[in-house]
Amino acid sequence: MHASLLSLLSVATVALTVVTAQQVPEAAFSSPRQVIQGIPAVNPVKQPWIWPLPQNWKRGSSTLKISKSIRFEGQGARQPIISKAIKRYKGLMFKKEDFPMIPYNWTTTDDKPSRSTLETVVIDIKTTNDRLDVDTDESYTLTVPVNGKAALQAETVYGALRGLETLSQLVQYYPERRTHFIPNAPWKISDFPKYKHRGILLDTSRHFYTVQEIEKIIETLSWSKLNVFHWHMLDSTSFPYVSKKYPELAAKGAYSPRHVYTAKDIKRIVQFAKEHGVRVIPEMEAPGHSTAWGYGIPEIASCLNTQPYFGYTIQPPAGQLNIAHPKTKEVVHGLIDEWAELFPDSFFHAAGDEVIMKCWEDDPYITDYLQKKNQTLKQLFDEFTLGMEDHVRQKNKTVVVWQEMLLEYHVNLPKDTVVQVWIGSEGVKEVTKMGYKTIVSAQNFWYLDLGFGRPRSNPYPEVQGAGFNHWNRVYSYDMRANLTKSEADLILGAEATMWGELADPNNIEDRLWPRAAAFAERLWSGYENPKGEALTSADAILRLLPWRERLVLRGVRAGPLGQGFCTRNPLDCFQPPPKA
Repeated sequence: MHASLLSLLSVATVALTVVTAQQVPEAAFSSPRQVIQGIPAVNPVKQPWIWPLPQNWKRGSSTLKISKSIRFEGQGARQPIISKAIKRYKGLMFKKEDFPMIPYNWTTTDDKPSRSTLETVVIDIKTTNDRLDVDTDESYTLTVPVNGKAALQAETVYGALRGLETLSQLVQYYPERRTHFIPNAPWKISDFPKYKHRGILLDTSRHFYTVQEIEKIIETLSWSKLNVFHWHMLDSTSFPYVSKKYPELAAKGAYSPRHVYTAKDIKRIVQFAKEHGVRVIPEMEAPGHSTAWGYGIPEIASCLNTQPYFGYTIQPPAGQLNIAHPKTKEVVHGLIDEWAELFPDSFFHAAGDEVIMKCWEDDPYITDYLQKKNQTLKQLFDEFTLGMEDHVRQKNKTVVVWQEMLLEYHVNLPKDTVVQVWIGSEGVKEVTKMGYKTIVSAQNFWYLDLGFGRPRSNPYPEVQGAGFNHWNRVYSYDMRANLTKSEADLILGAEATMWGELADPNNIEDRLWPRAAAFAERLWSGYENPKGEALTSADAILRLLPWRERLVLRGVRAGPLGQGFCTRNPLDCFQPPPKA
C-alpha cells in the first residue's frame, strides 16, 4: 500500500476515534454513578472523648466553633516550655479526616452551632519554676465557655501541658461542614494524676533507635499524659554510650560507629523530654547482662561470650561484670559520675536483675579472690552492688533496683531504695509488705513485648513464647489487689515495658500503641472516679477506639483494636457473653 494512503488512513482512524469518544453518552457505561454512604457508624460518646479520662468533668450540649487563628494569652503562655507547646498544639488541634472510621456522634450535641467562636485561651501558671521530678504538680483546670475566653490554670508548666493536651482532644472535625468544633460546650474540667510515676521502659541496646526515633516515642507517650521515659540503654548485646572517660567501651561494644549515643545526644533527648513534661531515668544494667562491657575492657568481664551459653546467662551472649576486679568498680563508679551529670532526674536505676551465679563460680579470678579474702560469693555480690548503690546516693539520687535484689538475692537494701517489680504481680505484695516503695511492671500484665515468641528467638520448637497482653488485660490489671491501704500507698506508680528482643524502630509503634495508652489511663485516672464509681473497660473502649484513630491521624502507626466494623460500631461487637 502507498505510504500516502497509509498516512491518510491513520489520520482518518484517529479522527474517528476522537469523534466516537466524544459521542458516547455516559449512560452507556453500565449503571449510573452512585454516592457511597458507608456502613453505619455509631459511638454513643457516653464519656468525653478525652484520653486519659479527667478526674472531674462537666459538659453541656452546645456546639462551639473554634477559630483556626486561636490565640493563647496570659503570663503562662509566655513561659518558654508553654510557648513551644502552643506551636505544636496549634498543628495537632486542627488535623482532619474527611472520612473518619469513627465519626463523632453529633446527635449528642446541638446540631446548630453557637453563634460565638472560641478565639482566645488565657493561660495562668502560678510558678515560673520549671523543675521536673517525681513530685512535680501536674494538676490543671480547664474552662471552655460558650461565650468568651477559655481559661487554663495550673500550678506548673507541666500541669499546663496536660491541659493543652486535653483542650486539643476536645476539638472535633465535622466533615459535612468542613469545620472544626468543640462539641458539648461549655466544659469545666478539673484534673490531676492518680499516680506520680507513669512511664514506658524502652530497650535501645538490643536494637538501636536514633535520637529522632526516641523523640517521637517521647512525644507520643506525653499525649497519653505519661511522664517517664525509662531508658534501658545498656545490655549484654551492645554498649552504645560514648563515655568521656572510657571511650573504648562504645568503640568496641557498640554495633557500629553509627549506633551510639553521645553526651550531646543525651542532653538533647533530656531537654526534648522536659519540654513535653517527661522525665528521663537512666538504667545502668549491672552486674548482670554486661557482656558488651567486656569487649572494650576485657578484665572487667566474667564468662565473656562463653559457648554454649546455657547455664551462664538468661539469653545470649553470656557475660557479667567481674565483681572482684578493682577495675570494674572504677569503671562503674566513673560511669555513674558521668550519668549523674547528664541525667538531672533524682531517680537512677542501678539494675540488679537476672544474675547467674555460675558465671562467677566458674571464673578462676573470682574463685581465687574469694579464697584469699575468705569471703563467700554472696558477700562479694552484696558488697559490690551496695557499693554501686551508695555511689549513686552520693550524687543525691534515689536508687531504683529490680525486685531480685530484695526478693531473690536477699540484699539488705536501705529503706529509701525503690524496688521495681516485674516477675509477676504477686511481687507487689511482697515488696510493699516489707515497707519498700515500688514501681510496678508486672510482666503478666504490663510487659508489652510479650506474645511474639520467646525473647531469644531460638528456632528449637520446645522453646515456647509467653502470652500476649492485649489492651483489655492491660487495662483490667489492678496493681492494688490484695494490698492493705498502707501497702498500696507505697506504690509510686508503674511502667509498661518494651524490651527489645523482637521490637525495633520498624514495629515499635504498633507494639506500644494503643496498649500503652490503656496502661496510661490507669496511672492517670486510676480505677475509680472521685465518686467511687469503677472505671470499666466497657466504657473505656468507647474512648480508646477514637483515641487510637487520633494517634494515627497524628502520624503514629498504632495497631488496631479490632476489625473495622467494630471500630465504627463498638456496641454491636463489644458485648458480654451470654450467661450459661
